[in-house]
Amino acid sequence: MSVPAGGFRLAAIDIDDTLVGHDARIGAENRHAVRALVGSGVRVVLASGRSHANMLRFHHELALGDGPVISAQGAMVRDVESGQFWHRDTAPEAAVERATVEGFQRGLTVQHYRGDGIYIQARTEWNDYDQSRNATPHVLVPSLEETGWDGVFKVIWLGDPDEIAARAPEVRARYAGELAVVETDPGYLELTPPHANKAVALQVVADRLGIGREQVLAFGDGNNDVGMLSWAGLGIAMSHGRASAREAADLVSPGGDAESALARAIALVLAAAGGAEEREVVGAGAGVG
Repeated sequence: MSVPAGGFRLAAIDIDDTLVGHDARIGAENRHAVRALVGSGVRVVLASGRSHANMLRFHHELALGDGPVISAQGAMVRDVESGQFWHRDTAPEAAVERATVEGFQRGLTVQHYRGDGIYIQARTEWNDYDQSRNATPHVLVPSLEETGWDGVFKVIWLGDPDEIAARAPEVRARYAGELAVVETDPGYLELTPPHANKAVALQVVADRLGIGREQVLAFGDGNNDVGMLSWAGLGIAMSHGRASAREAADLVSPGGDAESALARAIALVLAAAGGAEEREVVGAGAGVG
């Protein structure tokens, strides 16, 4: 029976720019590292801003088996096999309406994340770009308004990266208390339920599995990973990650190729765990008389 690395029993791993690179593929080094982590007795759950459906291919590629994924910035935790919700937090209807109308008024592309997919009302350059990054087709509807304002886990504004970055602080202040606002990838501004984040979702998973906070690892690179990197017993940020992620983490992966930063971060954990186990064995042996 495998012994959990360093006493850690659960690891949350971000997808974009952590598990996968710019080509949206899991590199060989990261794949082998995740498998080694699982082999050491640590249960791995993927945690992303992506939709549930668009995370499944990565879950299956890593052969993570039955269990949940954390999607939509933590607004949803859903079991891969059964489809059962472990946690769901939809945005207030009035705030969804305001954010949708305002996004269109600004000339931005707007998306709604729902339980059954990503809803759009027009083919735009930004929707086409987003679709190229996701395996599951967008749900094209005549109007987002016609689908209603209820049941939305996340609203996304997509547009010029410089405009999005410049507007983010103002939008965050205006929606304070109604929606959490975070700039993720260039050109993406994500508006979620006010208390939805990866840390909250990760705690739901840990509690359900009977795993203590101190036994949880988290790996991430972005603004949307700050909460779980801070909450976990050990948070490790990617060396190429955002300053906010690096500041929130306990450790930063050794420098090098961004495509394999996760592998180097996992190697840190496994090496430290191996040393601790070796010291424990030596100590136990010394006490035998």
